[in-house]
Amino acid sequence: MGARARLLGLAKGNSMTPEQARPGMWVKVTEHHRIAERRGLVGKVVARYGGEEFVAVDVRLADGQMRLFWPRDLEEISSPRAWWRFVLGGDAAG
Repeated sequence: MGARARLLGLAKGNSMTPEQARPGMWVKVTEHHRIAERRGLVGKVVARYGGEEFVAVDVRLADGQMRLFWPRDLEEISSPRAWWRFVLGGDAAG
């Protein structure tokens, strides 16, 4: 994460950087998202907007809704199936 982002206090845990955000990747909304109801939601990045420092991404959530997020509010996951296996206890069929 760049010096500007650190200065603004945007570096948090496993949060994604603008450089990492790209269409096609699976993401989970972080636990520090300002809207509690969106925390933990899973979806796929479908579009990326902005330049080098200010980037926003459109995410199609599991329920079909599209939401715009800052990359710092997302963390990459391997896939929804792997994520659900983890939640269900490791070896559960997915």
